Amino acid sequence: MFANMLLTFGRQLQRHRLYTVLNVLGLACGIATFLTLALIVRYETSFDTALPDARHLYRLDMSWHPAGRAPSENPGSSFVPYPFLQQDFPAIAHAVRVLSASMPVRVGQQLAAETVTMTDPDFFSVFALPIVAGPARGRHLDGPSMIVIPARIARRYFGTVQAVGRQMQIDNDHTPSTVTAVYADPPPNSSVDFGILTVFPSQQYATLPFTNWGSQWGAIWIRVDDPAAVAAIGVGLHDYVARHPVHLPATALAQDFAGAGLTLVGLPDVHFHDAAITGSGTSRQLVTILELVGIAALATAIVNYVNLATARAGMRAREVAIRKVMGASRGALVLQFMGEALALVACSALVGLAMVEVGLAWIDTLSGWTVALDMSFVLPLIVLIVLAVGLVAGLYPALVLAAFRPAPVLAASRTPAGGRRAALVRNMLVVLQFSFAIVLAICTLVMTRQAAFVRDAQRGLRQEGVIVIPALDDDSLRQRQADIVDRLRQVPGVVSATRSDMFPHHLSDSDNWYRDGSASRFSANWGYATPDYFATYHMRLLAGRLFDAAHGDDYPDTGKSGDAIRNIVISRLAAHDFGFATPDQAIGRLVREEGTGRPYRVIGVIDDVRFNDMHSPVEALIFIGTRRPIDYVAASIRYAGMPQPVAMRRLRAAWRAIAPDVPFDGTGVPDIFAADYRADLNHGRLFAIGAAIAILIACLGLYGLSAFTLSRRRHEIAIRKVMGARARDILLLLSGQFIRPVLLANLIAWPIAWVLMRVWLAGFDQRIALAPGFFIAVGLAAAAMALITVIGQTLRVAGAEPARALRQN
Repeated sequence: MFANMLLTFGRQLQRHRLYTVLNVLGLACGIATFLTLALIVRYETSFDTALPDARHLYRLDMSWHPAGRAPSENPGSSFVPYPFLQQDFPAIAHAVRVLSASMPVRVGQQLAAETVTMTDPDFFSVFALPIVAGPARGRHLDGPSMIVIPARIARRYFGTVQAVGRQMQIDNDHTPSTVTAVYADPPPNSSVDFGILTVFPSQQYATLPFTNWGSQWGAIWIRVDDPAAVAAIGVGLHDYVARHPVHLPATALAQDFAGAGLTLVGLPDVHFHDAAITGSGTSRQLVTILELVGIAALATAIVNYVNLATARAGMRAREVAIRKVMGASRGALVLQFMGEALALVACSALVGLAMVEVGLAWIDTLSGWTVALDMSFVLPLIVLIVLAVGLVAGLYPALVLAAFRPAPVLAASRTPAGGRRAALVRNMLVVLQFSFAIVLAICTLVMTRQAAFVRDAQRGLRQEGVIVIPALDDDSLRQRQADIVDRLRQVPGVVSATRSDMFPHHLSDSDNWYRDGSASRFSANWGYATPDYFATYHMRLLAGRLFDAAHGDDYPDTGKSGDAIRNIVISRLAAHDFGFATPDQAIGRLVREEGTGRPYRVIGVIDDVRFNDMHSPVEALIFIGTRRPIDYVAASIRYAGMPQPVAMRRLRAAWRAIAPDVPFDGTGVPDIFAADYRADLNHGRLFAIGAAIAILIACLGLYGLSAFTLSRRRHEIAIRKVMGARARDILLLLSGQFIRPVLLANLIAWPIAWVLMRVWLAGFDQRIALAPGFFIAVGLAAAAMALITVIGQTLRVAGAEPARALRQN
């Protein structure tokens, strides 16, 4: 019996090779898309879950809930509240501070910049990082010269993870640090990557993060072993600044920190939470869309498979009738059809799995996701898909065909096709397939256009031909900053050089400011600018003048805390926020920084500059001229007459001669701003792949369905031609009937795509308009592809001789 079933199955495959290929390929594409997106969603939603006891770890974020204003939050907090936490909340088992920075690391002749995290000695009581070399337990950070490094750094500098006892020179410290343990590298989907761990040096405790509520440079992490206590801790932290106003003047408490407190963020939630509050990274909404796309892709492929399977089922009615006459039971027929369906679906699943393995490499390249093919996750899904799709696709043909009575079927001149109701169902399934494909295509087009808009957006500066060198911020270079910039200015091809703590993707301090005689306050980012700053970035002057060395008040020798009136240059938005109707009205007026009350005179207004990404609003900027050393500084170099790689190579060579103990770190401004659109562009490409697969599946289904429909209507078409219809008339009739489901699919897909893209675009401060052109272009393209899919078969049937068609059964 089993051999006979296999023989029958083989004959069916050989007889209907086209439909077998269409079925297998369409379903395989859907399965591959679903599995790939399932792996991506699993990668994104499992961030930080591999860390031991991750669900017990929480980060304290600084948050503001001022009355009458929108709440805001900063990822991380000041270290001021650290001493009080365990006193106020006994349920906090452990708390630890972390502050990460890029520092030079030297081992022998190797010199490079690495992430170094300064922390407290009991760091491992909060983060139980897996130790791969050294004692598994113990206080690995008991002394200032003790460090713990990740396995990748151990291999990079020592060639092995067995690096305990080896020494490294951190931050040009003359006292080498000794490796006490090596911990396992964090997985790619990890929000916390500490790099080299060391304890805070004693001089750090006098810096602003430890003494100022407003300096949120690092983060405090706590461990809470009792989940029931988390809610109470969260409530108690809501107004924590007012409860502990240390190092905070009363005036600032009333203004800057009104409604300020701390917010608990669980480690597994950090990934999506940071994307929500900063606007960068992968949003939870995007992952949700990917989930829906994966499910819809699989559903579309299943619909396509079932549609073709049920459409072709009627063609086997005579076979069923003959087998029943020969004695086949209904149970045997049901088993035959179900077995064939499961076998075909299994073949599709294997082809789809091969597509996934090939496609993941492309996904990693396009999107930056490091997604592995985890068979322990994929195989159960494949088994479930095979069983579910096999049952759904095989059950209807098995039950319906096995119920046919032999006599009426053998007496009929045509095999049953299911009537108008079955045809209506098949057309609706085609509508659903194309609806999904059109939604994806519209999303792809909108995301790609938005990414291009962000790439080409005017930011108030000329980004081409500028290189930023953050390596200038090294403490060992503090007193040499001006000299180093002067030396870099002499590099061949360099047009101008400057330094500042305000540069692309880096804004300096933020404080409240106000105009004399005005009660309104607003927050503005302020920072320092040295000579040639505005010329290097080609910022446009709207009113007044820029800093000039000929004016002694522009570049005074005193710092920001001096008593004399300082000259400043502000942005257009800052002038507006100060209450000036036009930039010209701001010139010569006095403004003040809240808290100190220090007066500043506005000498110039420049056009708005967007240093941040497109998700965040443009910031009000205030520039203070200086020649003194600057904290958190970077050199900005404008070059001309050479490509960026050549300029970078020359600057690197000059840097090695000027500062051989500090690794060179330079990035072109276009590369910095590319981070603003690269993720969206890559996601758009991912959607494009999904849209292409969805359209392929839909076209395969339409092709198979049109072939079936045309084979059933040969007699009708022949009679129409005998009655005088021309081939053109037949072509228009059939093409219109096949295009109709695609046009209906547009009516369903357009509102869905509009809602999805409206929500997605709302996350950008500047965005493209959701114009009708996107929808019309995709709709016409879908109709054209559908027409191309069926035109060949339609032409062949429309041009066939009526006599030959009428002689066929």
